[in-house]
Amino acid sequence: MRKKLLIRQVSFVVLLLLLFASCNNPETDAAKTDTPDSSVVVAPAAAPPQGSLIAGNLDTVWMDSATFVNLGAGTRLTFRFYIDNPNNISLRGWTGNSNSWDSPPDVYLKTGRQSKVTFGSGSYFGNLQLSPSNYNAIKQKLQDTKTKYVVFGPVNPTTGVNAGQILYKIYVTNDYPGNSTPSIIYKFLVEDTGIETNPSPPKNSN
Repeated sequence: MRKKLLIRQVSFVVLLLLLFASCNNPETDAAKTDTPDSSVVVAPAAAPPQGSLIAGNLDTVWMDSATFVNLGAGTRLTFRFYIDNPNNISLRGWTGNSNSWDSPPDVYLKTGRQSKVTFGSGSYFGNLQLSPSNYNAIKQKLQDTKTKYVVFGPVNPTTGVNAGQILYKIYVTNDYPGNSTPSIIYKFLVEDTGIETNPSPPKNSN
């Protein structure tokens, strides 16, 4: 009986030694399966897609004639572009020399019908001005024609010193500019004032 128990103990010790040696052998199948296969080429992660340049059609913008006339004779207006929402670009205006923007706008132009004029790569969105003499001429036009609205129609010159600079021609009309149809300014009755906005000169940094 003692002899059989001794044989079992020896067998058990030998089995443990064999298992220990197998787990520590780097050449076992288990170890080999953990080794990376150098013949497999892993493609690099794709770069995230880049957003395209903003582009689209510009809207006409407008205000009622009474608001325009009440700004006062000899008014100088300086406009800045304003994003109404992701789909519309409008204008906000300040009276006077506008050397600083520390007050709310004096003029809020509303978004009107979409124009045929496009913007995109190569377009400049700088501040715009109406000189006092241009303001007076538009005011007189409104009083002479008794029209109800002032409409700013976008222009994107392709030649000359203002090439690429978004400007606006000024029209007067009795047709409601906020109507979404027809879709472009040239399809409803407007009268050209012969005046357009000018790029605003650089501001004095002093």
